[in-house]
Amino acid sequence: MAEYVTGLERTQEYIDRLQGVLQFFETLPQEKRNPVQEAVVGLMLDHSKNVLDAAKNHKPLMCTWYGNCQEILAAMGVVYYNPVFDLMFHLGLTDYADAKECDRFNLDDKMCSLVRYAVYSMVNRLHPRPDCFVAMAEPCDGQLMLHQAFAECDYLKGVPVYTIDPSYGHTDKDFEYVAKQLKEMISFIEKNTGAKYDVNKLREIVDETNKQYEIWAEVNELMRASPAPMPSFAVGDAFWALTQHLPCGDPRATALMGAVRDFAKANVEKGVGPVMNEQIRVFWPDLNPLWGDKLGQWLAEEWNAVVVSSFQQMTPYEKIDTSTEESMLFGLARRAIAEIPMIRQGRGWVDVVVEDLRNEIQNNSIDAVLFSGHQGHKDQSGINQFMKKACRDMNVPLLSLTTSLFDERYTPLDKVKSDISNFFSANGFKRNVH
Repeated sequence: MAEYVTGLERTQEYIDRLQGVLQFFETLPQEKRNPVQEAVVGLMLDHSKNVLDAAKNHKPLMCTWYGNCQEILAAMGVVYYNPVFDLMFHLGLTDYADAKECDRFNLDDKMCSLVRYAVYSMVNRLHPRPDCFVAMAEPCDGQLMLHQAFAECDYLKGVPVYTIDPSYGHTDKDFEYVAKQLKEMISFIEKNTGAKYDVNKLREIVDETNKQYEIWAEVNELMRASPAPMPSFAVGDAFWALTQHLPCGDPRATALMGAVRDFAKANVEKGVGPVMNEQIRVFWPDLNPLWGDKLGQWLAEEWNAVVVSSFQQMTPYEKIDTSTEESMLFGLARRAIAEIPMIRQGRGWVDVVVEDLRNEIQNNSIDAVLFSGHQGHKDQSGINQFMKKACRDMNVPLLSLTTSLFDERYTPLDKVKSDISNFFSANGFKRNVH
């Protein structure tokens, strides 16, 4: 592994690699090109360039996580990055180089792989040093430890940190409690970055994200058609990146999401989709796995199966009232603790998990549920029996796996495929004959 000093070196590597990927796309025959994929990679490239520019030229730069109300940071003109988003995206382009280095990292390999990647990346200076960072106190067991490790690592010594204290409930009082903290967070950002808060700019950003989540809801409706108009995991993968990891409120992202909706709508009207002889409609009650493309392609080829929804895809984002500052902060607080996937289901009442599971089974005509059993999550172990009962009551079979969403080596994909095949066969589904 190369030695990094400032994090700028790794960011430049990301830029060079993404430019190479885009150049490769240009060499493909037109029928094999994926305009959505190319556009997302293009936005990722722009974002990496902005991070590098901010670090080099001493512009406001922060580290944060999904679900931390990035709308506020975007409105303040702060460049921000997630400590694992780029690393995980580039795993597939580098033969899992960072994951293999992380194997030698002095941290328990049984904890959530996302947590391990985050600590590994900061200790090894894979990011530019931020002016400050907003910690994440949910949803999994290791998050609090993660930020303790950040604070103690030499690279981040002296970097100010703000932690939102999330409530457990999903009531108006819970949202009001978090909204008050968002005002504190704004003052924290102003003090430590020099960026200025403008409520009108926040309104502009939130209005744009409202449009994005409205489009997302329309695509989810279209995915209820049979055959499903989009491949397994495709919607959640693209839209999750555009709304939670890349800069919030970007009109280019809105236009891209609109193009996806129009494509899905056209497929529904034509009665076509990537799995024409659709036999099994699958729900995946978790974040999408990094290896979802491989799994989805295999499901289609071997079982005429398609993952039509997941917790990452179905999360019920509500429109935020932008009439006043108070209504916007209230809506952002609700989004942060009650709508962002995994956070929504992993903290608080198990009733939320059961309700989401039942609704998705009913609304999407689900034939089978595949549960990832992601490592390092006590919440996952705890909800398994509740999901089994809910599925049993609805006469839909459930398979509980044991995997890492972010490291396909934890449970080899061949083992996952074998378990799924045995499960499908035991429940009367027919495998394709080649």
